[in-house]
Amino acid sequence: MIRRYPNWQTLLSDYIVAHAQTRFSYAGFDCGLFAAGAIETMTGVDLAAPLRGRYTSRREAYQAIQELCGTATMEAVAGYLTDRHNISRVPVLCAHRGDLVVLRSGRRSSLGIMDLVPGYILTPYREGLLRLPLSHATTTYHIG
Repeated sequence: MIRRYPNWQTLLSDYIVAHAQTRFSYAGFDCGLFAAGAIETMTGVDLAAPLRGRYTSRREAYQAIQELCGTATMEAVAGYLTDRHNISRVPVLCAHRGDLVVLRSGRRSSLGIMDLVPGYILTPYREGLLRLPLSHATTTYHIG
């Protein structure tokens, strides 16, 4: 089980500010690496280690997820990585700041984190972080 550092809120705030305008790119700053980076910042544990360096495009990312999880979906990769680290799934309305989120926007699913602002999710977008209402969350996992 992973645990947050005592100063995790400051660390997470600094991470969010540092990446607020980072442009989306596969294998650079995509939804999985953003969420994993936030979790690593708060805990020191890199959930994305099994996928780092295995892709450079959307197609390659989903192929790597398929190979790792058996299914190429954001739900599958979140479930696989949280199971490996004994991270509990929690009801969406019980999620806390910094918790991992699977969200749906339109037809696509992606990963993000619960924002420091209550009721919102952060996920990477073209020009930087996108803040979406909690209503986009489909699944949440409590990070220690």
